[in-house]
Amino acid sequence: MTADFLLLLIAIIAGATLQVGVGVGFSIVVAPIMMVMFGTATAVPVLLMLNTLVSAAAIDARVWTTERSLIKNAILGCLIGIVLGLLVYPYLSERVVLSLTATLLLIGVITTWLPMKSHISLLGYKAVSGLSGLATVWAATPGPLMMFGLLAIGRPAKEARKLVQPIALVAYGVAFALHGLTDWQVFITAPNLPQFALAALGGSILGRLIGPKLPANVITNAIRVISVIACAALFYRAYFTP
Repeated sequence: MTADFLLLLIAIIAGATLQVGVGVGFSIVVAPIMMVMFGTATAVPVLLMLNTLVSAAAIDARVWTTERSLIKNAILGCLIGIVLGLLVYPYLSERVVLSLTATLLLIGVITTWLPMKSHISLLGYKAVSGLSGLATVWAATPGPLMMFGLLAIGRPAKEARKLVQPIALVAYGVAFALHGLTDWQVFITAPNLPQFALAALGGSILGRLIGPKLPANVITNAIRVISVIACAALFYRAYFTP
Protein backbone atom coordinates (compact mmCIF):
# COMPACT_ATOMS: atom_id res chain seq x y z
CA MET A 1 0.00 0.00 0.00
CA THR A 2 1.58 3.27 -1.11
CA ALA A 3 1.53 6.43 1.00
CA ASP A 4 -0.62 8.23 -1.60
CA PHE A 5 -3.20 5.44 -1.61
CA LEU A 6 -3.33 5.36 2.21
CA LEU A 7 -3.76 9.15 2.31
CA LEU A 8 -6.65 8.91 -0.16
CA LEU A 9 -8.37 6.17 1.86
CA ILE A 10 -8.10 8.28 5.03
CA ALA A 11 -9.49 11.28 3.14
CA ILE A 12 -12.45 9.20 1.89
CA ILE A 13 -13.27 8.01 5.43
CA ALA A 14 -12.96 11.55 6.82
CA GLY A 15 -14.96 13.04 3.95
CA ALA A 16 -17.78 10.52 4.32
CA THR A 17 -17.90 11.17 8.08
CA LEU A 18 -18.24 14.90 7.44
CA GLN A 19 -20.80 14.44 4.66
CA VAL A 20 -23.11 12.38 6.86
CA GLY A 21 -22.42 14.17 10.14
CA VAL A 22 -22.44 17.79 8.94
CA GLY A 23 -24.21 17.58 5.56
CA VAL A 24 -21.25 18.44 3.33
CA GLY A 25 -17.57 17.65 3.07
CA PHE A 26 -16.91 14.54 1.02
CA SER A 27 -15.82 16.11 -2.26
CA ILE A 28 -14.15 19.02 -0.48
CA VAL A 29 -11.87 16.66 1.43
CA VAL A 30 -11.38 14.00 -1.23
CA ALA A 31 -11.47 15.89 -4.54
CA PRO A 32 -8.13 17.76 -4.28
CA ILE A 33 -6.19 14.55 -3.52
CA MET A 34 -8.05 12.42 -6.07
CA MET A 35 -7.76 15.06 -8.81
CA VAL A 36 -4.01 15.31 -8.29
CA MET A 37 -3.61 11.51 -8.32
CA PHE A 38 -5.96 10.63 -11.18
CA GLY A 39 -6.69 13.89 -13.04
CA THR A 40 -10.05 15.68 -13.18
CA ALA A 41 -11.53 13.55 -15.98
CA THR A 42 -11.20 10.35 -13.93
CA ALA A 43 -11.70 11.86 -10.47
CA VAL A 44 -15.08 13.50 -11.13
CA PRO A 45 -17.06 10.32 -12.03
CA VAL A 46 -15.39 8.40 -9.18
CA LEU A 47 -16.30 11.21 -6.77
CA LEU A 48 -19.87 11.19 -8.07
CA MET A 49 -20.16 7.43 -7.53
CA LEU A 50 -18.76 7.61 -4.00
CA ASN A 51 -20.94 10.60 -3.14
CA THR A 52 -24.00 8.71 -4.35
CA LEU A 53 -23.07 5.83 -2.06
CA VAL A 54 -22.46 8.10 0.93
CA SER A 55 -25.71 10.04 0.42
CA ALA A 56 -27.68 6.79 0.17
CA ALA A 57 -26.13 5.58 3.44
CA ALA A 58 -26.94 8.90 5.14
CA ILE A 59 -30.66 9.16 4.32
CA ASP A 60 -33.18 9.38 7.13
CA ALA A 61 -36.32 7.69 5.76
CA ARG A 62 -38.62 10.07 7.68
CA VAL A 63 -37.31 13.04 5.70
CA TRP A 64 -38.76 11.67 2.45
CA THR A 65 -42.30 11.74 3.84
CA THR A 66 -42.24 14.92 5.93
CA GLU A 67 -40.42 17.17 3.42
CA ARG A 68 -41.51 15.72 0.09
CA SER A 69 -42.49 19.06 -1.53
CA LEU A 70 -39.25 20.83 -0.58
CA ILE A 71 -37.15 17.89 -1.75
CA LYS A 72 -39.00 17.72 -5.09
CA ASN A 73 -38.37 21.42 -5.75
CA ALA A 74 -34.69 21.08 -4.88
CA ILE A 75 -34.29 18.01 -7.06
CA LEU A 76 -36.00 19.74 -9.98
CA GLY A 77 -33.63 22.71 -9.70
CA CYS A 78 -30.61 20.41 -9.44
CA LEU A 79 -31.62 18.40 -12.50
CA ILE A 80 -32.03 21.55 -14.59
CA GLY A 81 -28.59 22.71 -13.43
CA ILE A 82 -27.06 19.32 -14.21
CA VAL A 83 -28.43 19.31 -17.76
CA LEU A 84 -27.27 22.88 -18.37
CA GLY A 85 -23.88 22.07 -16.87
CA LEU A 86 -23.41 19.08 -19.17
CA LEU A 87 -24.41 21.14 -22.20
CA VAL A 88 -21.92 23.88 -21.35
CA TYR A 89 -19.13 21.62 -20.05
CA PRO A 90 -17.57 20.72 -23.44
CA TYR A 91 -17.10 24.40 -24.28
CA LEU A 92 -15.25 25.33 -21.08
CA SER A 93 -11.65 24.70 -20.16
CA GLU A 94 -10.82 22.91 -16.92
CA ARG A 95 -9.54 26.16 -15.45
CA VAL A 96 -12.80 27.96 -16.20
CA VAL A 97 -14.91 25.11 -14.81
CA LEU A 98 -12.95 24.98 -11.55
CA SER A 99 -12.90 28.78 -11.20
CA LEU A 100 -16.64 29.11 -11.74
CA THR A 101 -17.36 26.36 -9.22
CA ALA A 102 -15.07 27.99 -6.64
CA THR A 103 -16.74 31.37 -7.22
CA LEU A 104 -20.20 29.89 -6.67
CA LEU A 105 -19.05 28.35 -3.39
CA LEU A 106 -17.44 31.62 -2.27
CA ILE A 107 -20.65 33.55 -2.94
CA GLY A 108 -22.53 30.96 -0.90
CA VAL A 109 -20.17 31.40 2.05
CA ILE A 110 -20.51 35.18 1.95
CA THR A 111 -24.30 34.99 2.02
CA THR A 112 -24.24 33.17 5.38
CA TRP A 113 -22.75 36.27 7.02
CA LEU A 114 -25.04 38.82 5.36
CA PRO A 115 -27.96 40.14 7.44
CA MET A 116 -31.17 38.84 5.87
CA LYS A 117 -34.46 40.59 6.71
CA SER A 118 -36.40 37.66 5.28
CA HIS A 119 -35.73 34.23 3.91
CA ILE A 120 -35.38 33.63 0.18
CA SER A 121 -38.43 32.61 -1.84
CA LEU A 122 -39.14 29.19 -3.28
CA LEU A 123 -38.05 30.52 -6.69
CA GLY A 124 -34.76 31.68 -5.17
CA TYR A 125 -34.29 28.29 -3.59
CA LYS A 126 -34.82 26.59 -6.97
CA ALA A 127 -32.18 28.91 -8.45
CA VAL A 128 -29.69 27.94 -5.72
CA SER A 129 -30.52 24.28 -6.37
CA GLY A 130 -29.81 24.85 -10.07
CA LEU A 131 -26.40 26.30 -9.24
CA SER A 132 -25.66 23.27 -7.09
CA GLY A 133 -26.53 21.13 -10.12
CA LEU A 134 -23.93 23.00 -12.15
CA ALA A 135 -21.35 22.40 -9.43
CA THR A 136 -22.29 18.71 -9.37
CA VAL A 137 -21.32 17.96 -12.96
CA TRP A 138 -18.46 20.42 -13.16
CA ALA A 139 -16.44 19.51 -10.07
CA ALA A 140 -18.60 17.16 -7.95
CA THR A 141 -18.84 19.79 -5.18
CA PRO A 142 -22.52 20.78 -4.86
CA GLY A 143 -22.97 20.10 -1.14
CA PRO A 144 -22.26 23.58 0.31
CA LEU A 145 -24.59 25.26 -2.19
CA MET A 146 -27.38 22.84 -1.29
CA MET A 147 -26.84 23.55 2.39
CA PHE A 148 -26.67 27.32 1.86
CA GLY A 149 -30.01 27.14 0.05
CA LEU A 150 -31.63 25.22 2.91
CA LEU A 151 -30.24 27.65 5.48
CA ALA A 152 -31.41 30.61 3.38
CA ILE A 153 -35.03 29.41 3.42
CA GLY A 154 -34.88 29.25 7.20
CA ARG A 155 -34.17 25.60 7.93
CA PRO A 156 -32.06 25.00 11.07
CA ALA A 157 -28.61 23.55 10.49
CA LYS A 158 -29.39 20.26 12.26
CA GLU A 159 -32.46 19.82 10.04
CA ALA A 160 -30.64 20.89 6.87
CA ARG A 161 -28.00 18.23 7.58
CA LYS A 162 -30.64 15.56 7.01
CA LEU A 163 -32.60 17.33 4.26
CA VAL A 164 -29.58 17.66 2.00
CA GLN A 165 -28.99 13.91 1.76
CA PRO A 166 -31.93 12.82 -0.48
CA ILE A 167 -31.35 15.87 -2.69
CA ALA A 168 -27.67 15.00 -3.00
CA LEU A 169 -28.49 11.36 -3.68
CA VAL A 170 -30.55 12.20 -6.75
CA ALA A 171 -28.18 14.93 -7.95
CA TYR A 172 -25.08 12.77 -7.61
CA GLY A 173 -26.78 9.68 -8.98
CA VAL A 174 -28.10 11.42 -12.09
CA ALA A 175 -24.81 13.23 -12.69
CA PHE A 176 -22.91 9.96 -12.33
CA ALA A 177 -25.23 8.20 -14.79
CA LEU A 178 -24.90 11.02 -17.32
CA HIS A 179 -21.12 11.05 -16.98
CA GLY A 180 -21.19 7.29 -17.54
CA LEU A 181 -23.18 7.68 -20.73
CA THR A 182 -20.64 10.13 -22.10
CA ASP A 183 -17.48 8.20 -21.14
CA TRP A 184 -18.02 5.01 -19.10
CA GLN A 185 -14.53 3.72 -19.90
CA VAL A 186 -12.89 6.46 -17.84
CA PHE A 187 -14.77 5.33 -14.74
CA ILE A 188 -14.36 1.56 -15.02
CA THR A 189 -10.61 1.87 -15.59
CA ALA A 190 -10.14 3.89 -12.39
CA PRO A 191 -8.08 1.93 -9.82
CA ASN A 192 -9.17 0.58 -6.41
CA LEU A 193 -12.91 1.30 -6.72
CA PRO A 194 -13.98 -1.49 -4.27
CA GLN A 195 -11.57 -0.24 -1.61
CA PHE A 196 -12.78 3.32 -2.06
CA ALA A 197 -16.42 2.20 -1.71
CA LEU A 198 -15.70 0.30 1.52
CA ALA A 199 -13.89 3.31 2.97
CA ALA A 200 -16.86 5.55 2.06
CA LEU A 201 -19.31 3.20 3.79
CA GLY A 202 -17.10 3.05 6.90
CA GLY A 203 -16.99 6.84 7.09
CA SER A 204 -20.77 7.01 6.59
CA ILE A 205 -21.32 4.81 9.64
CA LEU A 206 -19.09 7.09 11.72
CA GLY A 207 -21.01 10.12 10.47
CA ARG A 208 -24.35 8.64 11.50
CA LEU A 209 -22.98 8.13 15.00
CA ILE A 210 -21.43 11.59 15.32
CA GLY A 211 -23.95 13.79 13.49
CA PRO A 212 -26.82 13.82 16.03
CA LYS A 213 -24.43 14.92 18.78
CA LEU A 214 -23.19 18.06 16.96
CA PRO A 215 -24.61 21.49 18.02
CA ALA A 216 -26.20 23.61 15.27
CA ASN A 217 -23.52 26.33 15.40
CA VAL A 218 -20.81 23.70 14.95
CA ILE A 219 -22.55 22.41 11.81
CA THR A 220 -22.97 25.93 10.36
CA ASN A 221 -19.36 26.93 11.05
CA ALA A 222 -18.09 23.60 9.73
CA ILE A 223 -19.95 24.23 6.46
CA ARG A 224 -18.30 27.65 6.18
CA VAL A 225 -14.80 26.31 6.89
CA ILE A 226 -15.21 23.37 4.52
CA SER A 227 -16.50 25.67 1.78
CA VAL A 228 -13.60 28.11 2.13
CA ILE A 229 -11.14 25.21 1.96
CA ALA A 230 -12.93 23.95 -1.14
CA CYS A 231 -12.68 27.38 -2.78
CA ALA A 232 -8.97 27.56 -2.08
CA ALA A 233 -8.41 24.03 -3.37
CA LEU A 234 -10.35 24.65 -6.58
CA PHE A 235 -8.60 27.96 -7.29
CA TYR A 236 -5.23 26.34 -6.58
CA ARG A 237 -6.06 23.47 -8.91
CA ALA A 238 -7.18 25.92 -11.60
CA TYR A 239 -4.22 28.31 -11.55
CA PHE A 240 -1.23 26.69 -9.85
CA THR A 241 -1.33 23.02 -10.79
CA PRO A 242 0.14 22.05 -14.18
